Amino acid sequence: MIIGESPLKDAYRLVVWGPWRWALERSPHGWEFRANRRLGSLAGRFSRGTRAHVERNLRRAFPDRPCIEALAASTFAAHFANQYCSFAFGRVTADSWPRYLRIEGLEQIEDARGTGQGVVLMHPHMGPAQLPLAALGAMGFDTHQIGGGHVELEKSATGEWATRLRGELEQRLRVTLHDGTGFLRAPVRALRGGALVLTACDGTGGGKELGRRLVRSVLGQPMGVPVTPVWLARHGNARLHGLYCVRDGAAHRAVIGPRLEVPASDEAAADLVAAWLDGVLRAHPEEWLFWDQFQPGGLLEHAEEAS
Repeated sequence: MIIGESPLKDAYRLVVWGPWRWALERSPHGWEFRANRRLGSLAGRFSRGTRAHVERNLRRAFPDRPCIEALAASTFAAHFANQYCSFAFGRVTADSWPRYLRIEGLEQIEDARGTGQGVVLMHPHMGPAQLPLAALGAMGFDTHQIGGGHVELEKSATGEWATRLRGELEQRLRVTLHDGTGFLRAPVRALRGGALVLTACDGTGGGKELGRRLVRSVLGQPMGVPVTPVWLARHGNARLHGLYCVRDGAAHRAVIGPRLEVPASDEAAADLVAAWLDGVLRAHPEEWLFWDQFQPGGLLEHAEEAS
């Protein structure tokens, strides 16, 4: 979710990335996400234009669903939990991670570890998308992430400062980060050595979509889905699993799904990714971070305007 530049936004950045962050980094474990979700809910009340835009895009996916307004409002809480997830990086340790996250399906990782196989975890941008990454790294798994770069928007000096600070906080992660704009030989080698590699199966979070994408129907709309997760599993001789993260009471829950068959072709790979993504987004639409881009010229190739 992208909110336009303004002097008011710069003042807000100075507070949130300054004293607000300092206070939360000294709070009890897990309070970072609770506080930021509440901050997001508050912001959603005042961001009328952005909220109306999200509502229109939600209606593309769910034209007959009641209470779209409440669903749109809840997406702001998810956005803020993700936007300031880095406040917890460095605090998520081998001892503290259960205070942040409950992981279902962890036995899938342990089983792969026992055979020496690597695991590709394809995930949508949901909830605090990097929280499972932080937890798996803190647990001692050889964990990697393929990133999509920064959002390509012109920012103020204060905005650039906040972006740099976020990058510095990411360095606290006990994981290896790979630039998705480059070659993928390094993560493939890591998979062959038994590592975990997390990669997105929706958008990239950056300004340009990366890797090969094929158009498939997602939530009834034509959307380009990446085949990279399947490509990595195929070339890294690795297992393929889906992963998503949602709110679970006061904390969050990450779900690692059952092992998926690795298709031999990109066409079949796109079918697999689209079907899995569609199911997760229908089950937990309030946690997806890309509703502001679910439109023609954004994530969608073309679509009819919702009435």
